[in-house]
Amino acid sequence: MTHYKTVLTAGFAMFSMFFGSGNLVFPLLIGKEALNQYPIAILGLLITAVLVPFLGLVSIILFDGNYRVYFERLGKVPAFFLIAVILMLIGPFGVAPRCITVAHGGFHLIFPSLSITPFSLLFCLIITALIWSKNRIVDIIGLFLTPFKLGGIVILILFGLWYGAQPIEGAMSSGESFKNAFFTGYLMFDLMAAFFFSSTIVHYLRNHLLEGEDPKTLIKLSISASLIGALLLSLVYIGFVTLGAKYAPNLQDTAPEQLLVAIGGHTLGYFAKPIIAIVLAVGCLATAVILSTLFADFLVQDVTKEKLKRPYAILITMTITFVVSLLGFQKLMIILGNILDVAYPALIALALMNTLDRVMPSKSSHIYTQVMFWGVLGITAGLKVFG
Repeated sequence: MTHYKTVLTAGFAMFSMFFGSGNLVFPLLIGKEALNQYPIAILGLLITAVLVPFLGLVSIILFDGNYRVYFERLGKVPAFFLIAVILMLIGPFGVAPRCITVAHGGFHLIFPSLSITPFSLLFCLIITALIWSKNRIVDIIGLFLTPFKLGGIVILILFGLWYGAQPIEGAMSSGESFKNAFFTGYLMFDLMAAFFFSSTIVHYLRNHLLEGEDPKTLIKLSISASLIGALLLSLVYIGFVTLGAKYAPNLQDTAPEQLLVAIGGHTLGYFAKPIIAIVLAVGCLATAVILSTLFADFLVQDVTKEKLKRPYAILITMTITFVVSLLGFQKLMIILGNILDVAYPALIALALMNTLDRVMPSKSSHIYTQVMFWGVLGITAGLKVFG
């Protein structure tokens, strides 16, 4: 496999890993709320949903994709607990079950009698089957799931933009639209995911390097793959926010997790709804696959030190995911939103400080990093409690 094909596969896989449940919902919701102010809303979203995660990707790539070393600049014990909390949130206690609720929302719009319990059980079984063989995950996502998902999304965006009406004037000012989109971008969880997705991509690219190649080639290939993923994300976000603004009058009574399928019905006709629902489910599946893998591997490698066999770790992960998914989309968003308001600024500070350390290293840089991280975390927690 040439470097070109390797980087392209990794870039598409990275896009697919990121573009899961929240990414299929919140850009549409932002456009629906921003209406004619959607261009400024796009800018706010791109900052927190593309620029910030890309910063996280680059910063951990500079650490050779080793997220353990990356977080241990805060100290070994804090690093372990921080890694555990993040993997729990993006894994079976947060984003992974949210993927299931979003996929269910799309099908529920077509089949109102379809309950979350059997749907979630089937979804979890499919994830289990896909992650059973660890070495095939990137190829499965990059070569099979992404082209199908991306193709469906592109068709929907193109037809939707062509037939959509001019966005009406809304109550939000440009400043309010920017702020709403900026903070809604937190709910994507993309910065948290970036810390671990990059590790998967770096490992994949390292396995495809030719013997004797310059180690710096790995960094170049990783950043190239990240740029491909970031570009694809940006284009889709722009399209989705615009779609949400154009079709807002038709979406007033539509639940957030059903927006994509509803727009597909208005754009391509009722019979397109099942196809869009499948595209939605595949998008959520691709993200849930990698997130579930990360948490299962954490249980095996970090928590039990290889004492727990990987099949058992997968079963534990999927059992938790199934149970949490039964809470539903809205309850999950309330819980996760409160956590992100506190944690996200501190993680941005960590990414900035670790990147600066690799660009301009100093003996005391780890101390500055710790002061910045805990200081920002304390301020945001205080504002959340007392503000």
